[in-house]
Amino acid sequence: MKRLSAKNKIIVLVLIWLALSASMFMYFFNFFDVQNQQILDSMADDRKNLVVLQNENQSFKLVQADLQKLAGETYQPADFFTSDIRLVNEVSALESLGQKYGVQMQLSGLSGTVSSQPPAPTVTPMVAITYSVSLNGPLKQVVEFIEDMENLNFVTSVNGLSISVAQDNTVNANLSANFYVQKQ
Repeated sequence: MKRLSAKNKIIVLVLIWLALSASMFMYFFNFFDVQNQQILDSMADDRKNLVVLQNENQSFKLVQADLQKLAGETYQPADFFTSDIRLVNEVSALESLGQKYGVQMQLSGLSGTVSSQPPAPTVTPMVAITYSVSLNGPLKQVVEFIEDMENLNFVTSVNGLSISVAQDNTVNANLSANFYVQKQ
């Protein structure tokens, strides 16, 4: 058998190197690129999850701090929601508000008992008691009534509001709202 010359050995080695390089560029680098992209996508998802969890943790800590702050206040968080027996106090507060601003107020829609009302959209045992308020008076006093109604010492949410012009520079305002009552 004839021995290869140095020139032929170099040519064979260059051809082998070219074949290996071509296979690396055509197959192996693409394979590694796909794996690297999968790892990068996984890391991006993990970063997103980390940010979400950090935000949830921070929110939880803020809620805990707010609850501790509220515990030292005059009104406790449980005081914002009335019981079936104390609902008359909330009605009285609304009537007093009407007298304070000199508007004619009519309250309607309160009927039934706590057991006959639909549950509130919360995870706590509460029910939403729907009621309507009709107001008649000067615009400024009606607006002040609504602003004070938002800041009462019990939770009431206004679902709808319509205002129309009446006679003698007065307006009619109709509100639909909810009281939130704890089931006992």
